[in-house]
Amino acid sequence: MRVVESFIAAKGGVPEACEDGIVLGTHFSGVIDGATDKSGRRFAGLSGGRFVMLVLSEAVERLEPGVDARAAVDALSEAVAAELPDGLPELERPSAAITLYSAARRELWQVGDVGFTFPGRPAEARQKKVDRVNVEMRAAVLRAELLRGATLDELAADDPGRAAIMPLLTRQVYFANADPAEAGELAYGTLDGRRVPDALIGVTALPPNVGEVIIGSDGYPELMGTLSESERHLKILLAEDPLCIGELAGTKGVRPDQDSYDDRAYLRLEL
Repeated sequence: MRVVESFIAAKGGVPEACEDGIVLGTHFSGVIDGATDKSGRRFAGLSGGRFVMLVLSEAVERLEPGVDARAAVDALSEAVAAELPDGLPELERPSAAITLYSAARRELWQVGDVGFTFPGRPAEARQKKVDRVNVEMRAAVLRAELLRGATLDELAADDPGRAAIMPLLTRQVYFANADPAEAGELAYGTLDGRRVPDALIGVTALPPNVGEVIIGSDGYPELMGTLSESERHLKILLAEDPLCIGELAGTKGVRPDQDSYDDRAYLRLEL
């Protein structure tokens, strides 16, 4: 595989704080999206999302070339578990989403909401069910504040919508890697050191005629055919919806010290 385009940007303009990462290798390439920290807990001086992203970046390089998705996800989960302190409270557990391309198997492996697209397959909506619940609640609170007379600048600096959903944001760790038979639609897969159920590991085989794939974190609302198109689309939506309660509806908006609502990573591969 050959890298056509790759790009990483930190939402606050500080690369050392970015929780997104790109892995490039002979056998595996992909995007890792560390979950935004909510507890304030630091790991080796880093936010949980960045810490797990870096652990996984190294772990991917150690995967055997012909490994299958189940074995790869187990190895990555074990790598995270090995680096986390004993007795870590569940509410402080850091995590990351990942989508990897396996050259040997011509498959895309997905745990969490890092998206992908290739010719003949449009990018799909990536918000998990628990996020959609949070998104609707946050948007409702902010829309009420706008009707009350609050300004966009006030709400960007102090987001009462995010404060309203924080109890569920912190507790959704209990839905992470839960048995879908028990947790239902709220269950979601993530790499946090625990075993990911089979049902929460996505495996997509590429058709023989596909020669290109794009992988990107959810810092991009839509993965377009080129990086410049994806960036342009993002900037248009940010100008229209800086609070992220409309077309960009999400669990957080753009703070005054940021240029977007989240870190972002884009990878375009020629196969």
